[in-house]
Amino acid sequence: MYFIGELKGSSPDLKISLYKWNSKFFVKFETPDLEQVYKISEMDVSEDEIRAMVNEEFIEKIITRFKEMYQDLGELMGDY
Repeated sequence: MYFIGELKGSSPDLKISLYKWNSKFFVKFETPDLEQVYKISEMDVSEDEIRAMVNEEFIEKIITRFKEMYQDLGELMGDY
């Protein structure tokens, strides 16, 4: 997998990275404990289009999803 670089919106709490591999772009969102990865075909978008798509509105949705994931993990761990 080829690392292209970090995307606008990255912070110490949320790292946003762009990779390329096997004719796909991978947009990876990472917190210290969890990650979300979106795979998008190179045939569908360019690198510049991906950079434009990862905007504040989309990042807010990612953060909301992370909160839900942390809640799910907390509930799961409470069962042990």
